[in-house]
Amino acid sequence: MLVKPPSARPHHVVFIADPQLVDPHTYPGRPWPLSSLTVAFTDKYLKRSYKTLQRHIDPDTILFLGDLFDGGREWDTIHSGFTASEDQWKGYGQDFWLREYDRFGRIFFDPDQVSGGASTRRQKTIHASLPGNHDLGFGMGVQPVVRRRFHAYFGEGDRVDIIGNHTFVSLDTVSLSAMDNPEAPNELWNTSMAFLDQIQNTTQRMLRHELSHQQATDSLSRYVHATTDDLTTDLHRVVTPPTRQGSDRPTNLELPTVVLSHVPFYREPGTPCGPLRERHPPSAPNLENDEPNAIRVAGGYQYQNVLTRDLSRTIAEKVGGVGYVFSGDDHDYCEVVHRAYPSAGGGIREITVKSMSWAMGVRKPGFLLASLWNPIDERGRPLSNGIQDNGAATLQTHLCLLPDQLGLFIRYAICLVLTIGVVIVHAVATTSRDKHALSAKSPVLPTRETMTDARSRSKGRSRASSTSTHAESNGVLAPRSQNARTRSVSPGSFIGGYGLPSMQEKRHSTLVERAGYYGRETDDWGGYEVGTKPMDRRRRGTMNQILTRIRKDLLFVAVPSLVWYYWLMSTG
Repeated sequence: MLVKPPSARPHHVVFIADPQLVDPHTYPGRPWPLSSLTVAFTDKYLKRSYKTLQRHIDPDTILFLGDLFDGGREWDTIHSGFTASEDQWKGYGQDFWLREYDRFGRIFFDPDQVSGGASTRRQKTIHASLPGNHDLGFGMGVQPVVRRRFHAYFGEGDRVDIIGNHTFVSLDTVSLSAMDNPEAPNELWNTSMAFLDQIQNTTQRMLRHELSHQQATDSLSRYVHATTDDLTTDLHRVVTPPTRQGSDRPTNLELPTVVLSHVPFYREPGTPCGPLRERHPPSAPNLENDEPNAIRVAGGYQYQNVLTRDLSRTIAEKVGGVGYVFSGDDHDYCEVVHRAYPSAGGGIREITVKSMSWAMGVRKPGFLLASLWNPIDERGRPLSNGIQDNGAATLQTHLCLLPDQLGLFIRYAICLVLTIGVVIVHAVATTSRDKHALSAKSPVLPTRETMTDARSRSKGRSRASSTSTHAESNGVLAPRSQNARTRSVSPGSFIGGYGLPSMQEKRHSTLVERAGYYGRETDDWGGYEVGTKPMDRRRRGTMNQILTRIRKDLLFVAVPSLVWYYWLMSTG
């Protein structure tokens, strides 16, 4: 537990691992527009998450733990010596890498992002120089030209920083791992090994510089000052600060030491990662071997899940007094205590930080917040406030989880299916209700005549005519037919005389004028489809009404929803 007075203000550090910006290397062959949508949504997720943590946590320091890009090692450089791993990446050159670098900067280096959107924020330090295997490659796969480009834009991978009165040692372990292969060229790992050989001298130099800076900063606040009304006083006079008593410093300064590595340290296969691991929670409490819960000790093309045992021991011995190790690469959280390496006492506690991207195989991405509080005196010695000498109590961590974006998309899909189902049910119910209401209001007498009725009536007239003729031949006076009473002109006066009506006449003539002419079974007169069953016509009409209602309802629901969703995506 971190021991500090209530008035203390710890130094807050945020560790971000494996943002791994999605690019063509992430999902090769994914078609458009799915590929573009994946890039857009992952970038939006990273941008909003980063801005939110800056706004609410407002950390003093942000440290990236490698794998800034996904395919950074695959993009060609302007200098000779680069070899593409596959033919499909030969078309991606330096310009593409620079666009990716600019994209990374807009997400993590933009002033509005760093400030969290606030007008005033404290001064921050951001280090993104630690490379990962997706940035450079791994071991023998590291290409010097790719590494030089990364260093030119992000800084050296091997460095020492004094942060919150703690010594942070960053190591380019993806390049250093080449020394495990006897066939690897020395240029891949000799620079990092030379840095390790001089790490003690470098650390002491950095500590003395930091202590001098703190003393100078503290003395500036103690300058002798007084108010005066004499305008002739020399305002540019140099005031000498009071001399400190006993300001001699010890020969060797020592602060709690933290190692940063993209690849985790070696551990025995099956070493459990603890209850905060997402993929496979512990099979049972307090197990010494839990393979599903552990980081698999294995490797493959351009990656290795953990460092080798020898390299891990070499780093621990040369750095010395290591209390904590923070690593990435695995994308999931893992916390172990290494007791097999030289350390500051009680073992080296290593935390593998979760990936911050939702596209890296974890449903709940995250980052790690560390609070540092290690007050020292003017000689660089820790103050006796219950702080343990090994530094274990000077640092406290907290896992911060981010929203489950994939879960949100799944809920969106479920809502979409339910919405479509509700719209279909509503359309069917509404159409059925309208047809029932229309049937209830329809007149008792028919408003139109089917062709079957017309034929029946025509045949009746023919039989009546025959009967009349027969009656006349028998000398019986037949009654005058209805047609004779109503006809006022001769049939021959119509265009075409007694011939069959033309198609134009058929379309525009009345039902009475078509009496006696039936044409072909498939003729269409004024909407009549002779030969089609009435039940089929009613079914098609009902289905068309349902589809029309569905289209209208979907537009009614979709348009405002899409406008609202677009506004949400475009803000923040």
